[in-house]
Order: sequence, then C-alpha cells, then structure tokens
Amino acid sequence: EQVIGTKLFGRADFSLTVEGIEYLAHVREGLQSLQRFPSQSPSNGRRKLRVAVTPTFARSLLLPRLRQFLEIYPEIDITLQVSIPLLDVYAEDADLTIRFGTGRYADVEHECIFRDEVTPVASPAWVRENGPYADPQDLRDQALLRSPLEPWRTWFVAHQLDWPEPQEGSSFNDVGMVCEAAAQGLGVGLVRVKLAAPWLENGQLVRLFERTVPSPHAHYL
Repeated sequence: EQVIGTKLFGRADFSLTVEGIEYLAHVREGLQSLQRFPSQSPSNGRRKLRVAVTPTFARSLLLPRLRQFLEIYPEIDITLQVSIPLLDVYAEDADLTIRFGTGRYADVEHECIFRDEVTPVASPAWVRENGPYADPQDLRDQALLRSPLEPWRTWFVAHQLDWPEPQEGSSFNDVGMVCEAAAQGLGVGLVRVKLAAPWLENGQLVRLFERTVPSPHAHYL
C-alpha cells in the first residue's frame, strides 16, 4: 500500500477494497504474462535439486544411494554442495541441507533423518601392535584421534570413565578424515557407525569393543 499509494485492504477483516480488487486483476494479468515468457535455458522438463551435505555423509550414505534415486526420478538433476557446519560453510542457495547437530534449527523447517551410535575403531595393524582391547580401560595412554564433531566424553561417560576430553593428538573437523587417519594407523578414532560403514566393511577399520554408545546428536534434513 505504501509503494503504490492506494488502500488495498479493509482494516476490520482484511477484505479487498474496490481498489484492491482492481489491483489484483492487474497482478494476475502480469503473472500470466510472465508464465508465457519463454525460458532462456530450455529445461526439457528437467528439474534441479540442490543438496548441501557434509563430506562423509555424502560419501558413506548419499552417493551409494544416488543411482537408485536417479532411476526413480530420471527427470531430476542433482547438485551436491559441501557444507561444513563447524566452519559456518553453508550452501545458501541449497534446496535441501543435511545437518548433524541438536535439531534446534529455528530458521528452517526440519526433520530428523536418523540417529547414530559411536564406537572406537582402529586399523587391524594398530590392534595387533597395541592391543588387545578387552576393557575400556585399555584405552588409557593410547593415541586418541580427536574431533570437535564427536567428543570422546560421550564414550567416556557411558563407560563410567572419569577421563577428561583429550587435549593432545591429531584433530580433524570431518568424521571421514578421522576414519582415514585411523585406517592409516595414526591412532584410535571415535566414529559414528553408519558413517564409518565403508571402512568397516572393507576391513580398513575394526571395532575395538562390541558396545556402541548413542551419539547425543543426530542427522537432520
């Protein structure tokens, strides 16, 4: 109303005024004209879906299922964009975003995709040289790989270990890099079971203990 200088709505019930009805007709006419305007880039009926996703989620969970999705929806072109939450790297123009966190996202509509569990892993060579691991106490004085995405305190508390969060040793801001570092024999990594599945299935990593611990966070779409 301020822009066009005309009163469009009645104040009692927000019904259209006579001027509002007339203006609406012009708006509809303009939108119809825009719909008739030819696209500058022919889409041939194809649609684009832009997905922002963390690197390891994409590698371990999304890419293995992408072919099946494209077979079901052949008219959709997927664009994957890397998102790194801890560095505040977000794909602003993404249609969908995969986040790992608390679920408190007031700025967007969201739903939980799945929860995961964490467990210590290492390479088979590391286990042979530094094992066996029969009790959680066996991790004392071991080289623990660190990541702000998955603090060790979650696992310590679940096993009644009054140990502080490790302050020394290699640190990585991606779960996939933790898996790779552990597979290369740099130490013991605390990883999410679903995300670490490729390394566990091909034998690059082995679980040190049978018990897993629920991660305090989850994956959200």
